[in-house]
Amino acid sequence: AQAPTSMMLHHRLLMPICAGAKTSFRCATGLTLGAAMSRDKVQLPEEFADGIFCDDWSYRLEAATRTWQRPHAQDNLMDLVPLGKVRTNFNFSLDNKRVLNFDNVVTDDDNVKQDMSIDVYGRADKKAREETMAKAAAEAEAAAKAEQEQEADELDALLAA
Repeated sequence: AQAPTSMMLHHRLLMPICAGAKTSFRCATGLTLGAAMSRDKVQLPEEFADGIFCDDWSYRLEAATRTWQRPHAQDNLMDLVPLGKVRTNFNFSLDNKRVLNFDNVVTDDDNVKQDMSIDVYGRADKKAREETMAKAAAEAEAAAKAEQEQEADELDALLAA
């Protein structure tokens, strides 16, 4: 296991924003693709002065640009953060923090298919049925044995009389 404090770094990332109910973004600004690609912090509002550019900035920026070029975005979403303006009234929440450069170490404990508490294959029901049937068979066998012993005792009592 990894020590969480050694892996968690708090940074302000400058990255293309995605729409959503909760976000870790405190503010967003509308920029042209050229201004964003230049990575010139002088062109950014003062809210972004101490931010750092995220990994794969160009790739993420190009992906966001493709999204914003679609007719739906052009017609319905461009007014969310107008060009040159800063928007700060997002539903800011750090409930689900992102960990930068996190190394996911997979262990045998991650194999949830074997965990009976989330049995989606009906294995628990099958096991319960098998246990019930085994118990019923054992009870039937015990009852048959007891009946045979009782018949043997009755026969011995008749022969002895």
